[in-house]
Amino acid sequence: MPPCHLAKGETGSLAVRPANESQSQGWDFLLQKIYLYYSYINYHTFEKMQIGDKVKFINESLSGTITRLIDDKTIGVSIEDGFEIPVLKREIMIVTPINLVEQHDKAEIPMANKIAIGESEISLWFEQSSQTWYKASLLNNSSSDILLSVAVKQGKVFKPLFGGRIEKHTSYLINTLNLAELEEWGTYCFRIIFHEKDAEKPRIPWYLEYTFRSKDFMNVKEVNGKQTYLVSLKPNKIEPFTIATETIKIENKPKERLINIIRPEEIVDIHIHQLVKDYSKLTGEEALIIQISHFKNIFEKALALNYAKITIIHGVGTNALKQKVWKEISGHPAVKTYYEAQKEKFGYGATEIVFK
Repeated sequence: MPPCHLAKGETGSLAVRPANESQSQGWDFLLQKIYLYYSYINYHTFEKMQIGDKVKFINESLSGTITRLIDDKTIGVSIEDGFEIPVLKREIMIVTPINLVEQHDKAEIPMANKIAIGESEISLWFEQSSQTWYKASLLNNSSSDILLSVAVKQGKVFKPLFGGRIEKHTSYLINTLNLAELEEWGTYCFRIIFHEKDAEKPRIPWYLEYTFRSKDFMNVKEVNGKQTYLVSLKPNKIEPFTIATETIKIENKPKERLINIIRPEEIVDIHIHQLVKDYSKLTGEEALIIQISHFKNIFEKALALNYAKITIIHGVGTNALKQKVWKEISGHPAVKTYYEAQKEKFGYGATEIVFK
């Protein structure tokens, strides 16, 4: 191992440094080997990752809880301030699996506080985490603990989301969802077994398939300054389990495309020639729609990733694009202020947005 010494960092923590600059290459090589080792160990846990696992980032001093399974290689992790970050599985490692969290650290499970809301025994509670993103928690308002299995049906494929026990009069976070993508949520499948004590006759399990519609999000209720929605669930089927008599052929699942999630720049140019290669055939209205859509996407990402500010370069022209941008952010609860950016640097065609 290359010679090294301990150096006190700006935050007061101790960090390991090479003894001199000439040995930095050997030190970098060693750190690379350590990273590859942990990546190899973590690779074998990919299939075991599930919502509720406590994880730590390999290359950053961040930790959090898995709140969403995006695809085979990407997950959503909620960090301490409540924001969810999309991250590749290979860039994190499991600190405490969900089964150990339930046994030893239940008080810190997201949404595990005692509840007393809703008329239905079983409900879903959506709590706003950013402008369009919501945390979805299952509420067990029954008098029994339940064993729950949740999957989402997309086409012919069932994607498992959660499986475990939820105590009576408690809730549990099962997913985070973008309300703007409601039509892409798919159909949620719930299987529920009621764990009753001293019952004369065991209660028959529930089976429920539910496709969320816009009508489910008509009645908004504000809780602790956040928008929430409550959706009551009732079973499609109440019948005893039976032994399958048919042979089911399991088709090979096609390889899913990896979604490349890139952190947006703090300075973003939304001129149409920056967004579309061939824009000559676009009308002014069509171009404006594309520009505003791109702005909203950048704005949402910056907000979710806790940016302090962003600068949008929109140009001057007829001022239509600037007016649209200002209309979107005017009165937004997450925006502290906004103003024309430095003219010396951007001219008269840029807006700086400062978040709270």
